[in-house]
Amino acid sequence: MNDYNTGANRELLLAFFLAFSRFEYALKASGFFKKPNEKRYNTQHPPVVDPDWDRFAVSLRTCFSPDRSEQLTLACGYLLASPPKKQVLLRDGTRWTTAWGTPVRPQNETDIEFILKMVRNVRNNLFHGGKYSTEVHEDTERTERLLRSSITVLEECLELAPQVCEHFNDATI
Repeated sequence: MNDYNTGANRELLLAFFLAFSRFEYALKASGFFKKPNEKRYNTQHPPVVDPDWDRFAVSLRTCFSPDRSEQLTLACGYLLASPPKKQVLLRDGTRWTTAWGTPVRPQNETDIEFILKMVRNVRNNLFHGGKYSTEVHEDTERTERLLRSSITVLEECLELAPQVCEHFNDATI
């Protein structure tokens, strides 16, 4: 087996991957999945099930409070003040190049809606290879802080959504 070199703590990376994947399972099992367009539904090729993070975030609008604990306050504060960058495409003349952009929060978006988008950015940067760019992500301390902050937020969401928590706890690999 290869010795996959990682700058970030492997146990922390694994903890995040497991928490995130179990959370997505729990969202779908709890009914937080994107509904298909009824007019386009095809019984021969049914749509895949995608978790509906946005609808879940909206369900937490009235009960989510970043100041419920010191650890949660620090995690939310970090994700809001120093959000993970997002890989974007830029056109350079006739060719496309990748670059890193800072997410912009829409004015009508609540803290929990934006924070959960940032947790998904952390996941996307790791799962889709963005974190392997040493030019942009050589700051291991920042990567680990984003991972810890994301785990803290997911744990708080489980506290606030008992049905999701039940499915999360039942998830096995």
